[in-house]
Amino acid sequence: MRKSLVAAVAVLGIGAAGCSSSTAGSGHGPASESAGSSAPATSAGSTTSATSTASNPHSGTPDKAALSKVVLTVADLPGWTGSPHESDPGDAADQAALVKCAGGKDTAGDQVAEADSPDFDQSDASISSSATSFKSQSDIDADVALLKSPKISSCYEQLAKTQVASALPGGATVDSVSFAVTPGPGTGPSNVAGIGKGTVTVTVSGQQTVVYVDVAFITGRLTEAEIDIENPGQAVPVAFFDDLVHKVADRAANV
Repeated sequence: MRKSLVAAVAVLGIGAAGCSSSTAGSGHGPASESAGSSAPATSAGSTTSATSTASNPHSGTPDKAALSKVVLTVADLPGWTGSPHESDPGDAADQAALVKCAGGKDTAGDQVAEADSPDFDQSDASISSSATSFKSQSDIDADVALLKSPKISSCYEQLAKTQVASALPGGATVDSVSFAVTPGPGTGPSNVAGIGKGTVTVTVSGQQTVVYVDVAFITGRLTEAEIDIENPGQAVPVAFFDDLVHKVADRAANV
């Protein structure tokens, strides 16, 4: 939906090469690495949005202040270090390419406001989340329909292969990319629109690393939220992922 899985994996694929498995999902990192204790952690939604809520012409549409209450906070992730979110300038292009590949409506032009959580790190793992509001329910419906496209998983894979390969240093290779989107809430709250899970295997300087990816797509009133997790070496525990999904989904349902 909003965030670029491709960009996130591309960056992590470079930095993670040769790393050992992570402790992601334990929630009990050393005190010196607790969220906000050793990095300039910010409150959820404190980063600057490209859309100003002061000029929001869509009465009743959740603004940035409301969206900031949906995304993950430092209190949700004890043991994780939070730092100000860094936007990826390639997100819009990646989103457009994904829509073109899978077939559907590109709703980026109907975005009203956005809030991002801090970018959280623990060992080699990273977690981020975002919430975005739109002009109409038809925009939400279009993005949910995209998750149901039979092409969506293969389109994510194609984009990942291209983008990760272009970001790797000379001599490095993308060995394999596997990603699958499962539409619907699964075992989560009813406003979970889909879950994505995958792996990206890269070789850098002769060392191979597998990066595990978990993504949750969530909806609310004129709102979409997303959680992105990348962890080298092993997938995050299911219970840990489900807990974060429930927290954001509950907030999105009441935005």
